[in-house]
Amino acid sequence: MTDPVDQALRLSELVAARFAHELVGAAGAVANGLELMQELGADAGPDAARLAADSAESLKARLQFYRMAYGRAGREGPPLPELRALAVSFFEHAVDGVALDWPMAPIVPTLQGGDGKLILNLAALAAEALPRGGRVALSLGEGRIELRAEGDEAALRADLTAALRLETPVDALTPRIVHARLTGVLAREGGWTLAVEPAGEGGLRLAATR
Repeated sequence: MTDPVDQALRLSELVAARFAHELVGAAGAVANGLELMQELGADAGPDAARLAADSAESLKARLQFYRMAYGRAGREGPPLPELRALAVSFFEHAVDGVALDWPMAPIVPTLQGGDGKLILNLAALAAEALPRGGRVALSLGEGRIELRAEGDEAALRADLTAALRLETPVDALTPRIVHARLTGVLAREGGWTLAVEPAGEGGLRLAATR
């Protein structure tokens, strides 16, 4: 696939499919909780209401996160504290077993258009590198984005790594790995150099430098 228009269309279709996949589970859980409450009425008890509320919170966190990570809104902002709040909420409500450690530095680095999208997508990839749970530590500096995924068997799958490095042909991409390709494209457009490497015992480092 060499036609730029065909490639752009293919990528947009895959990103849309990925976005829908991220939302459908949480939306279905909300619907299940509401159906249970409707069926049981006053006998539903607090568990059904909690299921619906927790699922709605997960859906909200995913929508807000991916709106910035995938959409035009992320290229135009938001300010760094708001970006951090989106990531914290996403990890808290939508990522099972992985905690985000992102302390705000006393000196806030300057972000250019698209940098926020890159940060969020790198954070999502770091979480995906922890299939058994763990912790993602994120730090920023001038011209530096660094994430450390710490947990048992921390590793980024080979197909994700290849897509991140823009080694996978567009026609070989799938919704499962297209977000890694998007991350690599964002890095290239922003003048960032990406690194994926082991960090300490059982850890993984994802870094972008400019």
